[in-house]
Amino acid sequence: MNYVTISELVAEQLQGHIVSAAFFSTFSFEPDFFELEIMPLLLAQRDSKTDNIYQPALSTNDAIRWQQIERLLASQPIPTAVIYDPSVYRCERSPRLEIVYHGYSTPLGCQHAKLIAFVLEDPITNVQEVIFGTGSFNLTRAGWWDNIECGHFVTLSASWAPKNLCDQITKALKYYLVQMGGENEAINKVIQVIGQLTKTKVEDDLQFYFSGQLEQANYSFVDFIAAEKCPTEQLEVISPYFAESGDNAVLSKFMNTYDKTRILLPIDPYSDKLNDVKANIEASVYQQLKYAGVDWCQWQPTIEKKLTSDSSLRSLHAKVYRMSDKGHSNVFIGSVNFSFKAFEHNIEAGFLIKKNNIGQLLGASISCEPAIFNEVEPELHGGDVFADKCLPMLNPMYCWKEQTLTLHNHQVKWLHSIILNNDSELPLAKIQANNGQLSLQAEILDIKALESHLKNSAMVLAHSLVEQERYVSEQLISQRNICMRPSPFPPLRLADLLDIFRDMNQQQLLSLTERYAQVSELAIAYCSGDDSGVGAKIEARNFFSAFSEVNSAFFNLNRKLLQAKNDKDERTIDYYLLGKQADSLYGVLNAVTSSPMEDSKKEIVLIEPVIRYLTLLSIQDSIQRFGTTNGELFEKLSTAISELESGGELVVTDNNDTELHNRFLAWFKYEFFSTTDDVLVGEDQ
Repeated sequence: MNYVTISELVAEQLQGHIVSAAFFSTFSFEPDFFELEIMPLLLAQRDSKTDNIYQPALSTNDAIRWQQIERLLASQPIPTAVIYDPSVYRCERSPRLEIVYHGYSTPLGCQHAKLIAFVLEDPITNVQEVIFGTGSFNLTRAGWWDNIECGHFVTLSASWAPKNLCDQITKALKYYLVQMGGENEAINKVIQVIGQLTKTKVEDDLQFYFSGQLEQANYSFVDFIAAEKCPTEQLEVISPYFAESGDNAVLSKFMNTYDKTRILLPIDPYSDKLNDVKANIEASVYQQLKYAGVDWCQWQPTIEKKLTSDSSLRSLHAKVYRMSDKGHSNVFIGSVNFSFKAFEHNIEAGFLIKKNNIGQLLGASISCEPAIFNEVEPELHGGDVFADKCLPMLNPMYCWKEQTLTLHNHQVKWLHSIILNNDSELPLAKIQANNGQLSLQAEILDIKALESHLKNSAMVLAHSLVEQERYVSEQLISQRNICMRPSPFPPLRLADLLDIFRDMNQQQLLSLTERYAQVSELAIAYCSGDDSGVGAKIEARNFFSAFSEVNSAFFNLNRKLLQAKNDKDERTIDYYLLGKQADSLYGVLNAVTSSPMEDSKKEIVLIEPVIRYLTLLSIQDSIQRFGTTNGELFEKLSTAISELESGGELVVTDNNDTELHNRFLAWFKYEFFSTTDDVLVGEDQ
């Protein structure tokens, strides 16, 4: 067994690979921790010159870090989805990334399985494989960093893809796919890659358990263990939670299968282990299980030493079952607590590892009774979510490109319409009910208010009137095409933007992102300028040398857009032509048209009118090649060009001859658009 945090384990599994899809399932969920600490593990970059894989350096400031991750995902999209149980959802800070979040629970139990599935690509050969893991770890800080957790991972590849595991894992993924309305890019990609692998012989000594069933009752954990014919001489159990009652027929039947049952006594890590031992278990459950023949034990000494080697106080959250006889042992590692709900009703998962060399997990029996028993709250389950005038999970998704709000669910049964409000109780959208089911397409009541709200928060308040009773719940809205969401960034300097278009590498871009975020603090209006100059100055440049400077940057950008068009890569085209990020065409327009604010503490370098004019024409050229001339961007652009041409700032002749000025501009624009088109096409060939 390896003793590392889950975060370290995942980082080790991903080393040297590019992640192209990711799926997670969890019980408890902290989206801010997930986006800021787990997603960066997936963002390895390939150096275009050396082909080496490296992890980009990210800021420790959360606001800046979020922006950097968003930028990395814009340039290298990773379809990602998370299934979580809404009964224990904790949202201290609203999620911001383009990830599909889907709340799901069952009426009698909860969504308790913890799965991880990554599609990996070799950066040289483009060969794909799947890393799949399961265990006890939630998508929380405690689950990935602090707790005592357990997990087991396998890599399905061209050389090892056992048919039994591929079939069992695919079945679990399809279960979640159905709950998400039958369509999810991340899950579909994992299933597709597994399906393309040449299957190797069945691994009888490794089985994957998943309790969820689409057309019948859950697959009981007790039935699974019985079907695998595990050893029955001794059962060792590690579990942080137990049934509400130790006198339980299902648990008794399971324990009676074994000659001896030994269970780790979960000790409060903050208690005095020498004098007043505090056990994290109900006193009645402890006594009932003891009466039923359970031997309460401590950790095996060598294991306890490793778990406490760094003197950290860690809470137990691992769930492990070791079934053994004198000949061999089987070990189950997963999400299954020692409780009735976990055995029968929850969605649970884990790996059963047979004929392994894992020794005893538990040591001596406890020498004395615990002095104190903690009152442990019973497990929440899906029925609790809807019991007290709460609404079902809607799982809405807003598309910034199409400006639509859609429910992504298998079925949402509800008899009455539902209104989505912002924090000020302003109605944002309405979901109609038809014949006992909610419409999958929401009616947006106030598009400006909705988008203004989603810029800062993904949480909305849903309410519905049922026989004069108000049913209320918080709902998390996933977001697509977030490049069109207004950026909190100020405009970048034009010089920096031109460098980006000249294929600035990813790490330089992240550093630039951090610098601008620090200047603006992501909230203060930014004064476009450069503090390296002395006083306000305007550089006089030759018209055609300026043309060369701007044109080289936009030439590279147009080549990138042409490649995206040929590859049918709409995401890249949308990012630059429709997006509202600082390095999109919208951001360039802001950079060259925003007026510097007067500030005696700043020394402003004004953008020379010729540079501004050529930049505006270059934006127009890119739009006419790859976009639409009917949108907001083109309208603002046309106004800016017209104002600059007629405003007197732009001097292109040696005298004030207006007719000559206009003729020159007309001639230049004609030559500009025809020449750049010929050059781009010629280079592409």
